[in-house]
Amino acid sequence: MADKRGIARVSMRVVGGVIGLGVAGIAIAGASLLPLPSFQVAAPVSTVKPVPADQQRVCPGPLLALAADAGAATTASPFGAPTSTYGADGGSVDTRSLKADADGSSRAEAPQVLTVATPQGASTPPLVAGAQSQSATTDDLAGLAASACGEASADSWLVGGSTALGQTSLVMLSNPTSVQATVNLSIFAETGQVDAPGAAGIVVPAGAQKVVPLAGLAPSVAAPVVHVQSTGGQVLASLQQSFEQGIDPRGVELSGATGSPSRVQVISGMTIANLATIEGAQSGEGYGADLPAVRVFVPGDQDADITVGAVGENGTAAGNSYAQTVKAGVVAEIPLDHLKDGNYTVTVRSSVPVVAAARTSVAGAKTHDFTWFASSQPMGETFLAAIPSAPTPMVHFANPGEKDQKVTIEGRNGKPATLTIPAEGAANVKVGAGMYTVTGGDGLYVSVSFSADGAASSFALNPPGPLAAPIEVYPR
Repeated sequence: MADKRGIARVSMRVVGGVIGLGVAGIAIAGASLLPLPSFQVAAPVSTVKPVPADQQRVCPGPLLALAADAGAATTASPFGAPTSTYGADGGSVDTRSLKADADGSSRAEAPQVLTVATPQGASTPPLVAGAQSQSATTDDLAGLAASACGEASADSWLVGGSTALGQTSLVMLSNPTSVQATVNLSIFAETGQVDAPGAAGIVVPAGAQKVVPLAGLAPSVAAPVVHVQSTGGQVLASLQQSFEQGIDPRGVELSGATGSPSRVQVISGMTIANLATIEGAQSGEGYGADLPAVRVFVPGDQDADITVGAVGENGTAAGNSYAQTVKAGVVAEIPLDHLKDGNYTVTVRSSVPVVAAARTSVAGAKTHDFTWFASSQPMGETFLAAIPSAPTPMVHFANPGEKDQKVTIEGRNGKPATLTIPAEGAANVKVGAGMYTVTGGDGLYVSVSFSADGAASSFALNPPGPLAAPIEVYPR
């Protein structure tokens, strides 16, 4: 018979083992269910806010004429000098000339660079604006050409020009930076992209201008669009177009970059004048070239369903709407027929991103001219407008919003004027040459037009480029 004490000891050990296993289980369960103490160390970080850089604008410079000598037919020479207006809301504007592609007789016959220093400790840059105008009255060139002074960019679009019979188009590249710029031009036409090997690797020296005749890269193109891309230094890209029919000059224009590709493009202040005379003069090979039209290019690989609406500004009869499908990679021109003389806001809506600009012509008693109206970006709450000396300047405002908007326009030496821009409408105001401060302009599209008997020109206003965003820095 087993010893009772041994049996008791064994039983106690078994019970103790069971109790131990239970305690261990409870401990494990508690460890999994109860929160454990934690210890975290956040990585040190500091936020660096970039100091606003000095503001810089580039004026494209004088009109250019190609040499009549066949041995130097691609050499462009300046004639005369444009008149410029510029200013800032604080500090002085420093000016310097770039080295022109062809030597002029004076320092003024070259692109001008406007620079305004940002005050030390300022959190926002100063406002600055500039513009130029020039009238051509030579045997080969006649017309009015006005242009805003713009910011240099690494990527821009020129919608305008022609290299058809009688048309001359020059791409003007101005490099205000301290480093060399290498520029590639991608040229598109009504038949698609143009094969132009000479359009790649164009060197624009630091502080200099380079002029490229478009006919040497894309001859006999009726409706070109040029995509300008640069590496190294940034450039201001402009396009000079002139038209000569037989021996009679028919106008000259200096146009800047349009809005970047977008599904909505807004063109403010398109002006139509003497349309009955223009329509009556259409005949022969150039039929329709002077009639109002919108040039559209689809840079992607999907066809675009385009709707164009032309809405009259205050005092102009109601406009019209147009619809068309534009193939990808192809430039199209959409005629703006059934419109009357007046001022219009043209809105291009597309199923895919596009670039766009509009063109109209004027006929005077003795002379003709034409104008390109570029699409633009909406302006900020307060901005400066520089109005150069040219005939009958007018500022146009387009309001795509759902509420009326009131703006105040104040000249340096004049009484402030107030203008109400109706919701989904537009308005204009006549001004004189000089600098103006505009307040209440947030979200508005703005342009400036000029007109006289047989002369016209226009340029769009654009907001300054975006400032650099604050940067979070993590030390190693």
